[in-house]
Amino acid sequence: MLKKAVLILFIIIFCNTNKGFAQVPLFIEVEDSTSIPVDTAKFNQSKLNIKSNQNITTTNKGNSRTNTRIDSLVIIAHQYMGNRYRRGGASTAGFDCSGYTMTVFKQLNIKLPHTSAGQGLIGITINQQNIQKGDLILFRGGNRRSRRIGHVGIVITEKGEPVRFIHSSTSEGVRIDNLNASYYRNRYVKAARIPELYR
Repeated sequence: MLKKAVLILFIIIFCNTNKGFAQVPLFIEVEDSTSIPVDTAKFNQSKLNIKSNQNITTTNKGNSRTNTRIDSLVIIAHQYMGNRYRRGGASTAGFDCSGYTMTVFKQLNIKLPHTSAGQGLIGITINQQNIQKGDLILFRGGNRRSRRIGHVGIVITEKGEPVRFIHSSTSEGVRIDNLNASYYRNRYVKAARIPELYR
């Protein structure tokens, strides 16, 4: 009887302590997730400004190949190709890296913070071999020895393909690059999947 009471108490405490943490959605494969992210309660649905009545249909929410929201995200991302880099920018007059990703996701009513480090704190961390279209890809800044995230882009290739991403680079503005390039490979930190993209 005492064991049963202790077990019930443990379950109640465990459930209450986990309320503020983002849960791994069912559509994300277990092997995709390397960790459950930090407390993202401040990015709840009301603050993300997601419309509950969006007319988006997906046949398989876990597969970026059949998710029309991800296709829309990539189409929107390409519309800004060639736009110049502008520090602190978040418009067609010029984008910094996080301003660019923030603007693209905003078109699907998904709110991201306007810093690459802030964007690195949300979503679900993905193993490198499971990166797929629509994931954020995060890098150190110019100093590859720094531990701080300083750059972000959006993956435009499918899982299993060589990783290519679109981003706003300081040198050429919005462009596409490969993770294989030594500059980015040496600065790669992680990829993050934004659950709201799959709703």
